[in-house]
Amino acid sequence: MTNNKKTSKIKKPNFILFFLCYLIVTPVFKFKYKTTYDRFGLSDLKGPALILCPHISNIDFILVALALFPNRPTFVVSEHFMARPLIRWFLNKMHVIPKKMFCPDIKTIMSILRAKESSNIVVLFPEGRLTCVGHSLKVTEGTAELIKKMGVNVYTVTGNGAYKTLPKWGKAGMRPGKIHITTSKLLDASDIKNLTVVQINEILETAILHDEDKLFQETIYKCKTPALGLEGVLYKCPECGSEFETYTDAHKIYCSCCNFSSELDNRYKLHGAPFEHINDWYFWQESQIDLDVPLESDTILAVPGKDGNLNREAGYGRIYMNKKIIRFSGVCFGEPLDFVEKTSDIKAFPISVGDHFDMYHKKRMYNFILQPNPKHVIKWMMYLDKLSKENFYMSD
Repeated sequence: MTNNKKTSKIKKPNFILFFLCYLIVTPVFKFKYKTTYDRFGLSDLKGPALILCPHISNIDFILVALALFPNRPTFVVSEHFMARPLIRWFLNKMHVIPKKMFCPDIKTIMSILRAKESSNIVVLFPEGRLTCVGHSLKVTEGTAELIKKMGVNVYTVTGNGAYKTLPKWGKAGMRPGKIHITTSKLLDASDIKNLTVVQINEILETAILHDEDKLFQETIYKCKTPALGLEGVLYKCPECGSEFETYTDAHKIYCSCCNFSSELDNRYKLHGAPFEHINDWYFWQESQIDLDVPLESDTILAVPGKDGNLNREAGYGRIYMNKKIIRFSGVCFGEPLDFVEKTSDIKAFPISVGDHFDMYHKKRMYNFILQPNPKHVIKWMMYLDKLSKENFYMSD
């Protein structure tokens, strides 16, 4: 019986490693990236508890850990991080809970409930993936049900300015400017039992709603090449309508098919475009996608091998998507691989800008590196986002 209890316990992050990381990272974020904290919302925080955070930037994990210190939280992270050996070593020491993204994953739910029974503080990013443009996404299905099942205090931690410090599409590294971390107590454990799942979900959507374009609009984010990489998310020319003909230099995005150009300044304002902000351009692109026109592409497959490490030459084939299905036909690790998934089951693609999107089939992760131009992943992601939104509102 004792052994079973030990097995079921979810450990907290390694104390020595966690403390050393805190000592190293804290002064860097305080003095270089101008990070400030409002921890008032966490005044009564103790485990077990659930922390829900908008996923704005790749540094969100660091910022949340800094805000929660000296508490050592249990992070729920995408399984794709575990396919990178060096990152996997660190995450194992942090005793994270891996999650298959946009895939039914009972194992993750059970691990989160075990973490609760271990009196841990669990950190979850309920959008299920990192936003590309600093605007929040919809909360994934099942989050409200999880809150109901856990029945613990729920808090939020938001790293305002984190996207502007390290945009997902940026190729210039981190940009010192301003980060302000805010916190709040979202739900008290005693209130959760009296709320319906629908009510909890409405509270979540409001709490997670986030738009970096509306924050710190006059703050300068220091960077010599602020626009570099922007073509990875702004792929459609607003002047001539051509797609994947945009390219960037240090400060501007251009279209190779016409004379259009627009400058991005260090306040994240656009000049010379019919849009003031990146988000305006991004969501205009989404509005232009015709869901009746299927997408199809050759692709290389990147898949974790038997050793758990990602093999970027695991296979190849052709992938197709319309409003109903996603179909792949090709080869993986030398064997034929053919499958069909319903778009209503997948709902969204996590992507690495300009490189690949992730999808699970039979609980196995596949990275699709579209050929001949991997930058097309942004349109595939936006197509499925638009489709899922329309399906959601039709069913509402």
